[in-house]
Amino acid sequence: MRLAWHDAAVLAAQGFPDYEETLMARAREGEAVLGCVRLSRCALIGVIEDPQQSLRMTFVEGRFPVVRRRTAGGSLSLDPDSLVLVLAVPAACIPAAPAVDCLRAFCAPLVDLIGAWGVAGQFTAPNDITERGRKIASAFVLQTPDVVLFEAVLPLVLDIEGLLKTMRLPLEKLSEQGLLAARQRFAPLKSLLPDLDAGALPAAMAAAIAHFLGASPAAERPPEPKTRERLAPATSTPAPDVSAFLKTPAGVLYLDVWLEGEALIRAARFAGGIVCAKPAALSDLAAALIGADIRKAGPTLADAVVQAAGDLADFDPVDLAYLGDLCATRFHIGARLGVQAARALTIFSPDRRLTMEGLLAGIGAVLLPYCAKPLWCKWRHRDGCPECGRCEIGEAYALARARGLTVVTITAYEHLRAVLADLRQAKVKAFAGVCCTDFFIKRDYAFIEAGIAAILIDIAGDTCYTLRAEEAAYAGRFDAEARLDARLLASVLRWSDAVRPGGATRDLPDRAVTRARKRPKV
Repeated sequence: MRLAWHDAAVLAAQGFPDYEETLMARAREGEAVLGCVRLSRCALIGVIEDPQQSLRMTFVEGRFPVVRRRTAGGSLSLDPDSLVLVLAVPAACIPAAPAVDCLRAFCAPLVDLIGAWGVAGQFTAPNDITERGRKIASAFVLQTPDVVLFEAVLPLVLDIEGLLKTMRLPLEKLSEQGLLAARQRFAPLKSLLPDLDAGALPAAMAAAIAHFLGASPAAERPPEPKTRERLAPATSTPAPDVSAFLKTPAGVLYLDVWLEGEALIRAARFAGGIVCAKPAALSDLAAALIGADIRKAGPTLADAVVQAAGDLADFDPVDLAYLGDLCATRFHIGARLGVQAARALTIFSPDRRLTMEGLLAGIGAVLLPYCAKPLWCKWRHRDGCPECGRCEIGEAYALARARGLTVVTITAYEHLRAVLADLRQAKVKAFAGVCCTDFFIKRDYAFIEAGIAAILIDIAGDTCYTLRAEEAAYAGRFDAEARLDARLLASVLRWSDAVRPGGATRDLPDRAVTRARKRPKV
């Protein structure tokens, strides 16, 4: 077999989808073709990503385009200092396999190549090439009936500040120390190989990939770029009526649902920067929800997964059906507490059969974040609260204590782990917690380790993630104020009272929520 390859000049980012299609068209005709290209400044997003979830659109819009590639996976911040490899191969030449297995095989010749240059790289699932834990490259794959498309992005030099401003990631703030810490997470090739001849890199990679394919490399002229500009959507579709997410080995997967009437699903989609080889199968699965009652979303997806199992090898079918159950639960919450409440609550349960009422009936503790205490409060970095009435934390303490619930202010990440271990030892079945969604997604293993069900209320205002200061927050040094919705906590606890054995309601007036507050003199 012959591997045709070329080294393209810098390509206008808007033309990348046409460039992908040009290479895939040749693969459909039976050729294997490899392109090495650099893109003008852009945000390159996965085929099923919502840019509002992955990018800081307030920074991106008006500065550079958002371009949607054909492969699934996470967003990237690119400029001409990054080399993009695009390999299109007839499907008959590549054995069918889950995405991670395909990517491991595809990345092997690249790992071997840089290894020959003295860099001990390795493939790190689900889709990275790393060196001592630092990212060298990201890879992606798309499997269609007739073509397999591999893509890899290898930064030669990395603009860390531009990356942090572009990506909607919970990374450190843009201080000198924060940038230094972020640089430790990446290893662009020029930092590992200062004397690397970037001009010779495409030919070396073509030779390595040709050897992997058992093909002979043949250099050729790059295809003529299309003059037509293509702008990927810079804004998301209208906000879904119901949405739920689940962290999977392939990444965070969202299920968004739009309704008509009371509960019928009008449209649905799976979204996220997840790694999968057949994103079209997820689109087909979402389409199976149309016309279904959202309260039956879980069973509906379970039936559809059986029909599409062969195309969903990158996911646990149980996870996909559970996402439907989570959407049904959010709808149930919305019917009881309102739409905004449903969007602000996240359910976590090691036992996926646990109902919402079962979780609420088992609440034995309330965990609160220190960042929601005022900066002037001497209790901000301490567990406890005197209930002075000047903030929502005092109201939360009053609501919990009136019910005889354990209530704790979490002062640092290690404190959280210790408290969760204590709750597990005390056989607490569930707790109500307050934390931002970003923290839960990034540190979900702490909750998994504890094995305790939880209903988590999102916080608003200046969180450590919106300010990119989570490292300071984990250590208990975050110096901005988040906002706790004490009204919503009160509603959750009243619901818990109603379903608790005995059904007794032990409520207090929302006194600290409803009255005007005066900031104390400090």
